[in-house]
Amino acid sequence: MKISIIGVGLIGGSFALALKKRLENVTVYGWDENPKNLKEASHIVDVSVESLEEAISFGDWVVLAIPVHAIESLMPECMARLEPHQILVDFGSSKKHICEVADRQANRHQFIAAHPIAGTEYSGPGAAFASLFEDKVMIVCDAEKSAEEHLIEFRKMCKMTGMKSAYLSAADHDEQLAYISHLSHAIAFGLSNTVLEKEETHAHILDLAGSGFASTVRLAKSSPDMWVPIFQKNKTAVLESLDHYLSHLNGFRQMLDEGNEEGIRDFLNKGRKIRKILN
Repeated sequence: MKISIIGVGLIGGSFALALKKRLENVTVYGWDENPKNLKEASHIVDVSVESLEEAISFGDWVVLAIPVHAIESLMPECMARLEPHQILVDFGSSKKHICEVADRQANRHQFIAAHPIAGTEYSGPGAAFASLFEDKVMIVCDAEKSAEEHLIEFRKMCKMTGMKSAYLSAADHDEQLAYISHLSHAIAFGLSNTVLEKEETHAHILDLAGSGFASTVRLAKSSPDMWVPIFQKNKTAVLESLDHYLSHLNGFRQMLDEGNEEGIRDFLNKGRKIRKILN
């Protein structure tokens, strides 16, 4: 099996490592716009290629693991260069705009719009590890537009990496991910900025921070290069999720200002129901 990874960072690199760990006859070709990343990915990539064109030509499977705006931009060229036996997969965190571009290509059936619900706050080839995808979910969007035989092979590939597969429309994906992923990152960055601003007048405030604060702002370590395009491309759904979140916070603020102890208790008890998804 020959697989070309376009963007050998955390997600693309971890996917390649997971396959190499479980398959004997797999060759990973790698290309990255940043030569430094490609150099750091020597433990991931078997063959470094010098151009996007070469990367596309070598792989039976071509995986786009790059920021969503870059996926959207490169999609027409990638699709145009595919031979009939090749499959193109993207791992973008927003899907609607990417799928709209793919839908305009004659060989749409050779494309699989996927999103692995896996990751850490770190980025780059050095952050990649083979077990990242274990017990996680791979979302496939608009699956009815992809060839059935390609979906079967991709599902097998995901299973080998330890992932379960789920299926959504691109629109549903973006709406739901805005709440369970994109919003949480926006909140982490917002809290981080709030405390860092306070640090300007209270120099030792971060010395007092405990595990609760650390776990809440962990996502603020994530790469802006990845998240700025996600927020922009999924703007409508992210704005909706922010409005709902701010409505809850404003309600809490009002109850606190009014000394509404019962209302605050009810607010907290409702929020605790989220523990059903946490171990």
